[in-house]
Amino acid sequence: MATGIILAGGASMRMPGDKAFMEVGGRRVLNIQLEVIAGLFDEVLIVSNSRRMERLCEFESPSGGVRVVEEPVAGKGPLGGILSGLMLSSSEENFVLACDMPFIKREAIAFVLAGLSGYDTCLPRTPKGLEPLHAAYRMTCRSAIESQIEAGNLRVTGFLEQVAVNYVPWERLLQFDPAGRLLTNINEPEDMRRVATDEGIGRL
Repeated sequence: MATGIILAGGASMRMPGDKAFMEVGGRRVLNIQLEVIAGLFDEVLIVSNSRRMERLCEFESPSGGVRVVEEPVAGKGPLGGILSGLMLSSSEENFVLACDMPFIKREAIAFVLAGLSGYDTCLPRTPKGLEPLHAAYRMTCRSAIESQIEAGNLRVTGFLEQVAVNYVPWERLLQFDPAGRLLTNINEPEDMRRVATDEGIGRL
């Protein structure tokens, strides 16, 4: 199977609280995500920074299916988070997910992961651009990302020019969520207010 990687190491600069522990509809987004992806991966890694490690341990599963791990590549933004996840993963195939997406769909994740066949990475192409934090990556991406970071370029999609990419059209993902919310992320208080009354959060 594959490894699921949830990135929870961001600085939460635009949110008043700690983004990794935010709630939507009375539920923590991380709990929603773990429920949605349960059984989909061989292992799930919650990649965190050092200051969050102890608090995030509550999300670990006794069976070891969910592990909280400290990012080995710190201070390099989402690109460093992706690389950290790949460095810590034990799988050739991986799915990277940002911790601020409350409307993810299990079927959509499985669809993107299946699109990795024959490619190094598979990610959605939306009207707003590419979504690298709801995307599948092979281990073959690791060297390209490492080289980019070493060159001082932290643009999260910069390495895509060096690997084989399968771009998933937005229209294909709408079959799993006609309302088009599955890639919604919460970056600031206004985003939180907008989604607070939405129904079906985390519905399987």
